Amino acid sequence: MYPLSTAQVLQILAITIPLTLSSYMGLKRRTFGFSLIPWLTLSSSLLIYDFNLLVLTSVFTSFLLGLDYLLIYRRRGRDVTEEVKVALGLLVSSTSLAILQVGNDLGVNLYFPTVFAFLWILTLLTTIKAKVTSRMNSSPRMALGLISVGFLTSLSLAISVDFFQVNPTSLSPLEFLAPSGVGIIVDGMGLLLGITSSSWFMVMIGVWLGVGVMDKIISARKLENRVRLSLMFLAYWVYSIYLPSFSPFSSVFPEVPYSWFNGFGTFAPVEPSLLLGILGTYLVTAVLSYLFGSRQICSVTCTAPYMLQGSFVNSMKTFNRSSPLGRRTLTSRLSPWFKVISLMVWVNIAVFAAISYLNQVGVTNFSVLGDDPSMFLSSLYFNLIWYLQFLMIPFLGNYSCVTSGLCGWGTFNQLFGYLGPFKLKVKDPATCLSCKTVDCAKACPVGLTDMRASFIKKGEFKAFKCIGAGECIEECPYDNIFVRDGRVYLRKLLGRGAVNG
Repeated sequence: MYPLSTAQVLQILAITIPLTLSSYMGLKRRTFGFSLIPWLTLSSSLLIYDFNLLVLTSVFTSFLLGLDYLLIYRRRGRDVTEEVKVALGLLVSSTSLAILQVGNDLGVNLYFPTVFAFLWILTLLTTIKAKVTSRMNSSPRMALGLISVGFLTSLSLAISVDFFQVNPTSLSPLEFLAPSGVGIIVDGMGLLLGITSSSWFMVMIGVWLGVGVMDKIISARKLENRVRLSLMFLAYWVYSIYLPSFSPFSSVFPEVPYSWFNGFGTFAPVEPSLLLGILGTYLVTAVLSYLFGSRQICSVTCTAPYMLQGSFVNSMKTFNRSSPLGRRTLTSRLSPWFKVISLMVWVNIAVFAAISYLNQVGVTNFSVLGDDPSMFLSSLYFNLIWYLQFLMIPFLGNYSCVTSGLCGWGTFNQLFGYLGPFKLKVKDPATCLSCKTVDCAKACPVGLTDMRASFIKKGEFKAFKCIGAGECIEECPYDNIFVRDGRVYLRKLLGRGAVNG
C-alpha cells in the first residue's frame, strides 16, 4: 500500500466528516429519509458511469421524494420541518448528480468539489432549527416553494440520465445560435424543451407525483372514480411513456389513430405518411369526447391530470378560490378572454399544421428556429408553458390549462364533450337546496362553483369546462350526484334500458 498524501487525507476527511454528521443528525431527529440521502448520493456519484444503476438510483430518489411529499400533505397544519429538509436534501442530491454528469460531458472532473459542497450543504440543513408548518394549500409562497423543489429535483435527475445517453446539444429541438444575449436565451430554452420533452423526465416527475396518485386511488370511495384514476395511472405509464418510447413498436406508434396524445406536433411534422395517425387521433378522440365527455382526455389519457390530481397537488385547488387570478376563472361561464385565447390558439395550430404539411410536400420551406412549425408550437405549450402553469398553481389556481383556454388539445375535446350527452345529474334537487356545506363546488379542481345552483334549478349540470374529474361525486355527503353520458345510449342500443351511467 502506498502512503496517503496530506491532500488525499484532507479530501477524505472533507467528505467523511459531513457524511457522518448529516447521517447522525438525520437519525437523531428520526428523519430516516434524510439520513439515507448522503449515502445514496455518494454511492450514485461513484456509479455514475453505469447507466442502469444511475436510472435505478434516480427512480428511487424520485420515489423517496414522493413519499416525503405525501407526508407533507398528510401533516397539513402541523410541523413538517424535517420533511421539508428531506425535500431540500433530495434537491441538493439530484443537482449534484446533474453537475457531475455535465462535468463528464465536458471532460471535467468535478467529483471532489461537487461531493464536498453537497455533503456540507446537507450538514448545514440538519442544523436549521426554524419550525415549518405545512400550509401548502393556504400559503402561496410555501406551495410555490414545494412545487419548485419537486420540479427541479425531477429536472436534475432527468438531466443526469439524458446527458448520460446523448450529447446535450442533440436534445434541443431548436438550432443553436451564436453565443450572444438572445442566443443564450434561445439555446437555454431549447435545452429546457429537450429535457422536459424527454421520456426520462416524464419518468422522474411521474414517480414523484405518482405516489400521490396511488394514495388518491386507495382513498377514493366511489368505484367509478377509482377505476378512472387507475386508468389515468395506466395511461400515463403505458400510453404516454412506454408505447411511444420504450416498446418494440415505438417507431410505428405515430401511425396508429389515437396515438397523437398532444394533437398536431406530438411526434413529428405533418407528413403525408402520418395523416392516418394524426387525423385518426382527432376523429377517435372527438367521438370518445362526444360520448363520454372531455374527461376521456382531461381526466384520463392526458399527462396533465396525472400530475394535477394526486393527493399533494390536488389539495392546492383551494388557490382557485383564494388567489386573485384564480377567482377570475371561477364558475362555468366562459369569459370573453377565454374565448379569444382559445380561438387564437386554434388559429395558430391550424396555420402551423398547414405550413408543416406544405413543408413536407415541398411547397414551402419554413421553420421556427430550425424546428418544424407544428412541433415547435406543441413543444412550446406542453413542454414549457404548461409547466409554468404547473409551477404557478398558487397564483393561477389548479387546472389553469383548462380555465385559461391555452390548451388547444383540451378545448378541442371540451367542445365535443359539451356537444355530447355528458352531464352531471342529481337524484334529488331538494337535497342540494338543503345542503349547507356545498362540498361539490369546493371539491371541483377546475373551480366550477355554480354547479349547486344548476342542480337546484335543473337537476343537472353541464359545462364546457367540466372535465369529469369526479371530485364532486366523491365529496357529496349525500351520494346525490352521478354521471350521465353516452353509456345510456349504448345500453339502449343493446336493449338493456336507460340505466343511470
